[in-house]
Amino acid sequence: MSVVTPVKMPKWGLSMQEGAIVDWWKQEGAEVAEGEDLVDIETSKITNVCESPVAGVLRKIVAQPGETLPVGALIGVVADADTPEADVDAFIADFQASYIPPEAGDESAEVLKLSTVDAGGRAIRFGRAGPEEGTPVVLIHGYSGDLNNWLFNIEALAAVAPVIAVDLPGHGGSSKDVGDGSLKTLADAIAAALDGLGVAEAHLVGHSLGAAVAARLAIDHTGLARSLILIAPAGLSETAVSEEFLSGVIDAQRARDLKPVMEMLLADPGMVTKDMVEDVLKFKRTDGVEEALSALRDRMVEGKDAATLRADLAAIPSALVIASKADGIVGAPDEAALPPGFRVVWIEGAGHMPHLEKASEVNNLLVEAIQAS
Repeated sequence: MSVVTPVKMPKWGLSMQEGAIVDWWKQEGAEVAEGEDLVDIETSKITNVCESPVAGVLRKIVAQPGETLPVGALIGVVADADTPEADVDAFIADFQASYIPPEAGDESAEVLKLSTVDAGGRAIRFGRAGPEEGTPVVLIHGYSGDLNNWLFNIEALAAVAPVIAVDLPGHGGSSKDVGDGSLKTLADAIAAALDGLGVAEAHLVGHSLGAAVAARLAIDHTGLARSLILIAPAGLSETAVSEEFLSGVIDAQRARDLKPVMEMLLADPGMVTKDMVEDVLKFKRTDGVEEALSALRDRMVEGKDAATLRADLAAIPSALVIASKADGIVGAPDEAALPPGFRVVWIEGAGHMPHLEKASEVNNLLVEAIQAS
């Protein structure tokens, strides 16, 4: 039988159980490239594009717009143009006969296995995925986010290395104690958490505030960073972090106030869903969160940590910077001001969240950089 590749309902995030087909970008019989946009899928958390897993021809669209299917369900089929129709039909029949939808709470369907570790008196939540052996990829999210911000990247990374996603102090399931809110305090907390997990060396991947924390980690904790990847990094531009965004997150008490603030993160505001907004509102209602976010906001607006970080970057031998020139939150990093070992890759069509907005492109860069280290 010829090679036939299924296109399945993806698993985006810890709680995703199903998704709805919004619209297909391609028609049956159309040629597709690996990683090309294939179909828009809406979940309770986010709306995004499912990309083709391989190059070939979209031979069958199994799930039509408006249909809601569980994670892992067959939504389409890609094969070569010369694959017999009978082989495609037989593949679909066999898949549908053997497919078992994941049950709610089924641990085998989880993206991350969650736990906490003590980090100098702070509880730090983390999640693990991928193999047990090897140098881990440590993912550090940005301001007002949590480890779920990596929902489009974990599967690709876990295919090549162990993955540890952490919640920064003040965020997610971690302690809400951020101390003085400095990059050093945050970096030292993550270093203590990694020490508690027995991690002496890691591929550090950070986004926004998390990128600044990752860079501070690499500078202050010599030998910890086997490689360093900074996505839309805060602190690498002379442009100040958007106080409108930082304060907007803190001040918004209703969904209608928070939604336009969150839309600032993305080139396509339509990616922001009602549930995404509600999740942030729910997080903000947790005791200590607004105080923590306020302390971090004030420190970032002050700008001294960022200036110190830029002055210390020369201590880092090499880093990959993934950024967008349309980033309205932290601005575009100044390539000319970065140390010689820093390489910048610009992502077109993205805002401040390229790892969500252009996941396939960013994932390819992440895997390439990790495997080359």
